[in-house]
Amino acid sequence: MLPLFSNKKRPIHLGRFPMEKIKRVDKPTTYIGPNVKGVPKRADGFVRAFKGDFGPAAEREIRRFVTKQPFNAAIGHLHWKQVPIHKGDPAPEKAPLSNDAAELAKHIKAACYFMDADMVGICEMPDWAWYSHDIKGQPITTRHKYAIVIVIDQGFDTMEASSGDDWISAGQSYRAYFKSSSVAVIVADYIRRLGYAAQAHSNADGDVQQVPLMLLAGLGELSRIGEVILNPFLGPRHKTAVITTDLPLVPDKPIDFNLQAFCEKCRKCARECPAQAIPFGPKVLYNDYEIWKPDVEKCTKYRVTNLKGSACGRCMKMCPWNKEGLMHHRLAMWMAIKWKWTHRLLIWLDDKLGYGKRNPVKKWWIDLETKGDRVVRPQGANERDLTLDRDATKDEEKRAMYSYDSLPQPATPPKSPPDRVKGLEDRARAAEELKKLKATLGR
Repeated sequence: MLPLFSNKKRPIHLGRFPMEKIKRVDKPTTYIGPNVKGVPKRADGFVRAFKGDFGPAAEREIRRFVTKQPFNAAIGHLHWKQVPIHKGDPAPEKAPLSNDAAELAKHIKAACYFMDADMVGICEMPDWAWYSHDIKGQPITTRHKYAIVIVIDQGFDTMEASSGDDWISAGQSYRAYFKSSSVAVIVADYIRRLGYAAQAHSNADGDVQQVPLMLLAGLGELSRIGEVILNPFLGPRHKTAVITTDLPLVPDKPIDFNLQAFCEKCRKCARECPAQAIPFGPKVLYNDYEIWKPDVEKCTKYRVTNLKGSACGRCMKMCPWNKEGLMHHRLAMWMAIKWKWTHRLLIWLDDKLGYGKRNPVKKWWIDLETKGDRVVRPQGANERDLTLDRDATKDEEKRAMYSYDSLPQPATPPKSPPDRVKGLEDRARAAEELKKLKATLGR
């Protein structure tokens, strides 16, 4: 989006989005307790699908998930080649830098923006945000002090044309993954050349959980989508990469733009989710933090076995915060931030004005699928618009939530199917636990 006014007096370390105008707070707007535990990579939804936890169809399809659409395969081909340069040894001698950590933070942000990052934030690394074990079950021992979080817009125009779960869905994700990874590996390499330890973490490979780091770095708030941080200017339409480092930096504070109140009222992502994995109900207490916890099994299985698309990001497509950024969109955004009483009106208007429908003018891709060595026409493409009459609240009891204690561990057998009956019980129990906690905290 072109700026309305000249940016001649805007320092490059601020980026093009006015994040400095968003309210900063000392703690995130969702509760994070003192007993959060790290998890092994074996517990990740896609890893579980690969291991066979989610059934034979997901186990089979996950193996071609990245390559089933030729454009996405082309992006992934280069993206995965960056993995060997995620790590490296720092120069033996430190460069003559400023002793001012605030100045260094501005410099690193400016470097990321120079490399075309859309947003950048910094936080201290909590121990629990590191994965406890890698994909081979080996303990992860790296513990850098800071995290630099790089955000890339997935692209409004293409998402406007998409249904969110058609044949460009994975391409949108991987374009942003590749761009964020490219920024991360270059800036991490640069920091190492300055004499400080640094490691890039991308979608292709990484040792950290990126979602909570985006929250802690002041780049968004937790949304109803669950394991997605929503940004006031991009909504959920983004992907991230992270650099962890020991270079002295000044962290950013979390932000508060009234999203918790907005998501409490808005259930559009839950209504439109084709897997019905997003909860209509309240948040729960999960691993000692507060979250609208999605049904990870349902979400993962739909994304990897989608017969009429290459993945799914329909929740991003549907979110009322996913807008082009025109003047009237910005006006509505600031109304939502400043006045909670406008939320129901803005949510109603979003449906009334048809936001979430596909714009065929913006469709540029060809619906193609790779099967074996051949590129063929797929069986069809998901051509969804809005389902205003869907009442999925009655299915709330069908959304499972698998507690921390039930997650696979490094020594877990090759296949560890989730217990859905227990998962349904866990959600109900976790909702009650959060109610009790809020009463204790006076919230």
